[in-house]
Amino acid sequence: MATRLTGTECRARRLLISRQSFRGGRFFAAALLVAMSSLDAPVALAENWRVTPTLSTRMVASDNINFSATDPKSDTVFEVNPGISVRRVSPRINLAAAYTPRYFHYVDETFSSRVSHAYNVNGRFEVIDDLFFIDVRAISSQRNRSVFNAVPTDNVLAANQLNNTRTFSITPSFRGKVRLGDIATWSSSFSSARTESTRNLGSVSTETFTGALESAPAKIGWRADVSSTSTDSDRGNTKRDRITGSLIFRPDSSLQLSVRYGLEKGNAFNARGNPSAQGYQDTYGMGLVWTPTPRTSIKADINKRPFATTRSLNATHRMALMAFSATHTRTLTNRAQQLLEPTGVSDLFDNLSQTEPFASVTDPVQREQLMNEFLVSRGLDRFVVGLSPILTDLEFLQTRSQLSVTRTGPRSLVSLSVFLNESDRGIGSGGITGGDDFDLASVIRQHGWNATLSHRVGSTSSLVLNYTSTQSNGRSNSLSGLSSNRDVLNLTLSTPIGARTNGSIGLRMTRATVISGDVDENAVIATLTTRFN
Repeated sequence: MATRLTGTECRARRLLISRQSFRGGRFFAAALLVAMSSLDAPVALAENWRVTPTLSTRMVASDNINFSATDPKSDTVFEVNPGISVRRVSPRINLAAAYTPRYFHYVDETFSSRVSHAYNVNGRFEVIDDLFFIDVRAISSQRNRSVFNAVPTDNVLAANQLNNTRTFSITPSFRGKVRLGDIATWSSSFSSARTESTRNLGSVSTETFTGALESAPAKIGWRADVSSTSTDSDRGNTKRDRITGSLIFRPDSSLQLSVRYGLEKGNAFNARGNPSAQGYQDTYGMGLVWTPTPRTSIKADINKRPFATTRSLNATHRMALMAFSATHTRTLTNRAQQLLEPTGVSDLFDNLSQTEPFASVTDPVQREQLMNEFLVSRGLDRFVVGLSPILTDLEFLQTRSQLSVTRTGPRSLVSLSVFLNESDRGIGSGGITGGDDFDLASVIRQHGWNATLSHRVGSTSSLVLNYTSTQSNGRSNSLSGLSSNRDVLNLTLSTPIGARTNGSIGLRMTRATVISGDVDENAVIATLTTRFN
């Protein structure tokens, strides 16, 4: 027999039915209450745990808030961004997690008010001492939907040009060594990653197993590697198995040379875009690790594989006040790897860690804290983004090159990066494209540069000038000359307002040319951020 609902119960039922319409607002309110209630609450929950609530607000007054070439609209956006971060550093646990619900209110209603949920979790757990580890990653953010858009890569205002993405990764591994007598050691890991996106994109899942059997350290040694990688998406999949053997020569402690030979099979596409043979095929390569001085390091590797030749190069050199780095990679990738390891990103920690006073700090956690304080005091972000990742369900071949130089001084920091990126869907997984940039071009070439100057003004304030210039070009059989370029100039003055509050005001100028025409945007940006401990 049906139960008659009271008036209160009916209202509750209607509230539950309509919860989807205000879920973002509910999360925002809950997070805000947590942040505000933490003002008088203890922030150290236990030894080595640290919880930091924050609250930031931002105002952006733009004359082209939708970054449109044909119908620009001016608007003012107010953001309220409560956030909470959790950090734990101990012998067994290294965890850094942050969550921020970002509420956007458009005064002139160019877009509807909305909440964007952003979180970033990075953790490592040592289950068995010096042997078994579990690494976890979780990232949720809004990304530029297309590399041919004009939206700045650090902007989340033009809702019509954004894509919500969530990426998860878990990697259990025997990172320590399982010793097999005095002959060899065994190590292995298994990684599972999944990314989900809105719009026309679905999900991509990748599973990778790697294992290595390596001889005891000697002037001449050997190593055997096995790997298996499978990638599944709504529009294609790949399966790749590989086994290789290496001969290693170490003439001294600063140099290591290796040559390898093996077999590989899979259904990746070859250089002509045709499916490669399903049987095992030859693969071979060589590697170099050279550290001639403590200030210089060079790592190089090249592999001839059935679908293409892959390679990697990483070279760094540091001096007292300057650091140089050069990287080059050519390998298969997918959307999850693009988001976990963004393309065209300069990590200022890479160069700062090689300069004084940071290079002499032996504790990596303490060194990271000092570098973070250094950047915050100058109004800088750790990561400088130059290129948007390509959001696609397909696996594709990517060639990346980047040169960076950083100079630090008593009051100033100068950083310059030049990057080049080429993505080719003709070498990768099968399947059809759908709703991504590979619909427009089978080969996408991106290049540009990023320059940052930070100067301390007075004892506490800082002035930051940043300029980013990028260009994306597409090539296909039916369409040629597809291109877009973007130049973004930011000038920001940051200053502390209180012991735990910082404010900033800045100008942004964007000049871009996209498929639909020229895009110009000028904006005034003001922020206020409070940290509650």
